[in-house]
Amino acid sequence: MINKYFTVEKLLTVAASKQNAGGIGSGIVMVDWTAIEVPKGASKLTSATVLIRPKGDASPTKNHFGLDIVFSKTNTVSLGTTAIAHRPNNDLLGVIEVDENNFASSHFQSTGIAMVGGDNNNACPPMVLQGDATTGSNVGYDTLYVGIVSKGSNTFESINTVAEASFGAGTQTVITMDDGSGGTTMDCREHFAVGDILHAQDDAVLGTVASVAPHAITLTAANTEAIAENDVIYNINPIKIILGFEK
Repeated sequence: MINKYFTVEKLLTVAASKQNAGGIGSGIVMVDWTAIEVPKGASKLTSATVLIRPKGDASPTKNHFGLDIVFSKTNTVSLGTTAIAHRPNNDLLGVIEVDENNFASSHFQSTGIAMVGGDNNNACPPMVLQGDATTGSNVGYDTLYVGIVSKGSNTFESINTVAEASFGAGTQTVITMDDGSGGTTMDCREHFAVGDILHAQDDAVLGTVASVAPHAITLTAANTEAIAENDVIYNINPIKIILGFEK
């Protein structure tokens, strides 16, 4: 028997410079259209899980802010770079509202976990989504697009800073970290994980995490671009969504 259920997981990119800029207020576009692929034809979206990395403080403090997950058949009309670009878009398919009360009151401070599906939100699953049949890059798949808009004030600002003297591209794989003042009040293991892609506050590319120690990060290869001492380091994929479908 063919399983009629499937999930789509997607890491969503928030530029390091945007994270470093401070609070992201209500109505600000966090993620413009990002492609996902689903089996061809209409599918019923039955649930949505949102995983959000913590604030970049010493605790750490979990992020559990409200957001809208918006769906579209195309990416031709941008959601906007900061505030929403209020332009008609005939390709919009739907929206899911994730509220603060959708986040579990758990002790997982390094990952805020929200689940939405069949609850009493104003906009929630189930809903039927169908992409443009001509857009899939793989045989048997259609492309849909998702975007994220903030519904409340949130921040990823970080104290995770490079303790090394400034170094050029391609010179280091082990990066010593501190809290920006030479101290070690933060623990890198509470903020970063294997596979994370790290950029500095000015969007300079550091690389991909191979392993994490309390106050050091080891990359899979030497740093891609030059990095300055006291640069603040960010994981550029702080939000992950898991969409549950029924075919």
